[in-house]
Amino acid sequence: MKRQTAEIAALHERASATPERKGSGALGKNAAVSSPGAVGRGPVERNRVEGDRVDRDGVESDRDASLRGRQLRFAHALTTPESQPGPLDDAAAARWLTAGPRMTALERLEIYRRSYHARLVDCLVDDYPAVQHALVDAPFEALCRDYIAAFPSTGPNLNHFGRRMSAFVAERAPEPFPLRAFAADLAALEWAIVEVIHAPGASPLTLEGLRDVPPDAWGELRFEATPAFRLLRFGHPVNEYFQAFRDGESPSIPGGAPSATVVYRSESTMWRMDLTEPMAQVLSALVAGEPLGEALARAEGSLSHLDEAELAARVTAWFREWVAHGLFVRARW
Repeated sequence: MKRQTAEIAALHERASATPERKGSGALGKNAAVSSPGAVGRGPVERNRVEGDRVDRDGVESDRDASLRGRQLRFAHALTTPESQPGPLDDAAAARWLTAGPRMTALERLEIYRRSYHARLVDCLVDDYPAVQHALVDAPFEALCRDYIAAFPSTGPNLNHFGRRMSAFVAERAPEPFPLRAFAADLAALEWAIVEVIHAPGASPLTLEGLRDVPPDAWGELRFEATPAFRLLRFGHPVNEYFQAFRDGESPSIPGGAPSATVVYRSESTMWRMDLTEPMAQVLSALVAGEPLGEALARAEGSLSHLDEAELAARVTAWFREWVAHGLFVRARW
């Protein structure tokens, strides 16, 4: 088993301009919000958040005329996907925002809207740099904007904003998409790295900690995986591609071939480790809670060419390495 360092697990929080859907709070000082003044009619969409309302005909309720209502109206305009028309026209924007010496109120608002969505694209670039490399910049940005339109940010923390990218690529991204299956696999690997970075830590099980297991209990031994652990199966050798990308190479898109990879964190270091099919069968069974004896039996068919002594030696080596790498936090029998 060859381990590859993914990266130092530098934990950081990423913020968005998106307000919480529940609760209250100011949006900040980035917009000069003017007095609503006389209200006419305009193509304003219905928007309900915390009981505040903007009617279809442009008439706002008393609550909408409050500071909270104006903040929500600004947030709605800001977060409307760029693929859709903005919810305010020039006249409506002028009633809520201050015009500048060279720009109208609506033009100023559009700067904020473009910046907001650019921030979300930057977040997805941060999570999926290898996917960006594989698809090339412009197609990847278009994919990100389609994703943002499908899954708008719903809170101020962006750590989990990109969690649906692999499924989106596999199932919903617009055609044509010739690299769909490969890109979905690669996105799943990169998101596993993000998840493991943010997963809580736990004290690992050690080989010394297994010395008290009675000899007749080993077959019934069950293990609990560390929270900072993911085991993934792919239809492409995406970990090989990812490593070549990290090494500064320009790897070609590989053809389809089954692969399995473990992503885990040991203290502050991220690791990726490719598994053979027998290894993946055993380890996936163990982390699913199956007894050790049953998990080992899963690999017997693919290792039938080995005699009993060779099989025992190989499986023992796997198990010792998994424990030594801190993949488990406890064992029970």
